[in-house]
Amino acid sequence: MSDPAHTFDLDAFLAEPHVVQVATNGPTIRPLWFQWEDGIFWVISGPWAKLFTRLQTDPKVALLVEVNEADTGRVYQVMARANAEFTPYDIPKVRRMLHRYLGSDESTWSTAPDDYPGYLRGDGPPGAVLLRLEPTWLKTFNYSYANSEFAAPVPAQH
Repeated sequence: MSDPAHTFDLDAFLAEPHVVQVATNGPTIRPLWFQWEDGIFWVISGPWAKLFTRLQTDPKVALLVEVNEADTGRVYQVMARANAEFTPYDIPKVRRMLHRYLGSDESTWSTAPDDYPGYLRGDGPPGAVLLRLEPTWLKTFNYSYANSEFAAPVPAQH
């Protein structure tokens, strides 16, 4: 979903292990891990999470993924809106997501306070689903420092 209108590679940025802030009606906001594939955000949820219940009542969400790196000058934001869809739990997709955040050596993953290996056992946690968040609107912002390698191109002055 890289678009010439974006001043940075959207797919490459969203492939990095950032946190997505998911806001629902209420208002509430939650920081969550996500998987970005084929222009869609995927998030794990289930009956243990308030988000799961809230989205059954009102599936509208706003999303924000941002990075602000003072040492490199990179300041990117991706804002989106979506309607959450509950989809079956998908172990291969969840594995790809967890590898981004926890590394590929599953033997090193923590079992407390959250049992990360348990997300890949059997059908995953009881009642687990993947939330499919396909943007109905998406906008990127590049506020990177002007003297950094990440700075947005400055339009030519005539």
